[in-house]
Amino acid sequence: MTKVKEIINQLNQIFPEEIASAGDPVGIQIGSVNQEVTKVMTTLDVRPQVVDEAIEKGVNLIISHHPLIFRPINNLDYADPQKAMYAKIIANNITVYSIHTNSDKAQNGSADWEAEELGLKEVEPFALDKDGIAIGRKGKLPKVMSAKEFAYYVKDRMNIPMVRLITANNDAKISSVGFICGDGGKFWHRAVDEELDAFITGDVYYHVGHDMISSGITVVDPGHYTEKLFKYKVFDLLQQWNKENNWNVGIELSEVSTNPFQDLF
Repeated sequence: MTKVKEIINQLNQIFPEEIASAGDPVGIQIGSVNQEVTKVMTTLDVRPQVVDEAIEKGVNLIISHHPLIFRPINNLDYADPQKAMYAKIIANNITVYSIHTNSDKAQNGSADWEAEELGLKEVEPFALDKDGIAIGRKGKLPKVMSAKEFAYYVKDRMNIPMVRLITANNDAKISSVGFICGDGGKFWHRAVDEELDAFITGDVYYHVGHDMISSGITVVDPGHYTEKLFKYKVFDLLQQWNKENNWNVGIELSEVSTNPFQDLF
């Protein structure tokens, strides 16, 4: 039988836990590396509906992008739906393993997947940490386009219903682009410092948007849920490794949308 640690060891070849940003709670969230695995499921988030889906599918290892436990737990009061979910995970003998900023920073990880999705050329590291590891990427668009055209380009390439455009000039010419997956708003100054034409990241705060406009940079916010790309890419990797290593485990892709927002037009 295949154990959790065998799958984790393979994942760590691509997404080493040690490159995660300081304080990022990656790795085992609940469970044991010595648990035997019969079925694994990939997901962006671990939410109650995802756990119910895992139980229904007979999954005993969940691999998520966003960590299950971001902050210390002061009790396990089941009146709190989040804590009731933890209890359900434990009761059903499910191990949860999370790969967060170590996926963003990894070579051929989330940032590179997004660069490919965006069709960027001449891709380079962007936003290096103190160890010289980049959490983002920067590159060139296939052609020069206006800020407004660029926003629609991002929308189409990411296959999402809407984006938010932050710019002082809809006709500004965009060629060079930097991005951070998920919520990378704190890195926008680096895009300005590197004289990039545009920056892409999710969860841009209202007042920060004003500052971005004043700086002259164009920013496109496609939302945080675009990181769902993780679950598809890791699903594909697990299928490949399952065959190569004769794990003989089932590989599932979570079908639950964990996007908290509805786009109404």
